[in-house]
Amino acid sequence: MKNAVGGVGERLALKALWGIIALSILLNINVARASESASIDGYFNSLEDSLFGPAKDTAYLKETHPYVVDRVSHYVDYFTTSGRDVFQQWLNQAGPYVPLIKEIFKEEGIPEDLALLPLIESGFNVHARSPKRATGMWQFMASTGALYGLTINQWVDERKDPIKSTRAAARHLKDLYNTFGTWPLALASYNAGSGKVKRALIKTGSSTFWELGQSRTLKAETRNYIPKLMAALIIAKNPEDFGFTFSEKPDIKYDLIEVPGGIGLHDIGQDAGVSLASLKKINPELKGLITPFNDEYYRLRLPEGTGISFLENYNKTPFYQKRAYKEYKVKKGDSVYHIARKYDTEVSVIKDANRLNKRCKIFPGKLLMIPVKLPFDKAGARLVSSPDPPLNTL
Repeated sequence: MKNAVGGVGERLALKALWGIIALSILLNINVARASESASIDGYFNSLEDSLFGPAKDTAYLKETHPYVVDRVSHYVDYFTTSGRDVFQQWLNQAGPYVPLIKEIFKEEGIPEDLALLPLIESGFNVHARSPKRATGMWQFMASTGALYGLTINQWVDERKDPIKSTRAAARHLKDLYNTFGTWPLALASYNAGSGKVKRALIKTGSSTFWELGQSRTLKAETRNYIPKLMAALIIAKNPEDFGFTFSEKPDIKYDLIEVPGGIGLHDIGQDAGVSLASLKKINPELKGLITPFNDEYYRLRLPEGTGISFLENYNKTPFYQKRAYKEYKVKKGDSVYHIARKYDTEVSVIKDANRLNKRCKIFPGKLLMIPVKLPFDKAGARLVSSPDPPLNTL
């Protein structure tokens, strides 16, 4: 009996000890969080007044919506600890694009700080693709991209074009701002869709994002979207204070040319003296290895300083030696031999262009690329004097 009582006493003592330990851990966590919040107080003033309005006023935040400071502190802590390597990679990828974005945003009347929005959208990866199929640096859905003039078809996906997609993003953001009247609500709509934000405002009776963000009407991703952006901005605007490196490198410079549709990138690269990888990198919207079939002429970027070399080499080639590609859908009864005769080309050329095996077996419905001679009046190429936006040209 004595041993049983002793055992009970030991268990009670052990529970009390664990309670003290748990309380100590909880208190330390709360102290740490308070310290984190205090440590970023001075950085709120680096955020644009025009973007967050009174939200940049730390006293206002603490007294009215303290959860914002707590959330921002949480993301600053995450980006500077377990997410440090990824965030540094995002900053590295941002460097070449930020000056370009700022220039476009200035033309469109968009706050400069929003040039860093892709940090939390895509990490400035032009090839980023979400599980919901949002694509590109600005994470456009296909329907929204098309609404703002971005072409998406079997040849190109302009959501990956850093210039065209940025112009579209600026106009989309401006439309959202005109609808909601504040940038926090416009940004919440950029993340969740304007319909969801409108319904949430009506349901909660809120008038600002800061009020709306405290309810569960919107998903956590959207409620955390603005604090996450604020944390990213604080670090990007004060990188050395947080142990990061960030330099805005304005090196997106190029020569803009017009070439016939259906021209192979390999041929263009040879004439310009640049690699295929360089062409694909500076024209990320191209899905394949040719300029779009459906365009009589296509505007293509070449690395800065290579435009003249390309034109000299391309234009000295006799027009009857210049080839483009046409798309052909195989019909029942077709053979590669008959298709080659129809387009006045060779079987070997069609075979190489489509990576056919020795038997050159094809099936009805298959799409073939057929190399054809360019007609004289459609064989030219030229420099474009005024690219969009007005950056570097020859």
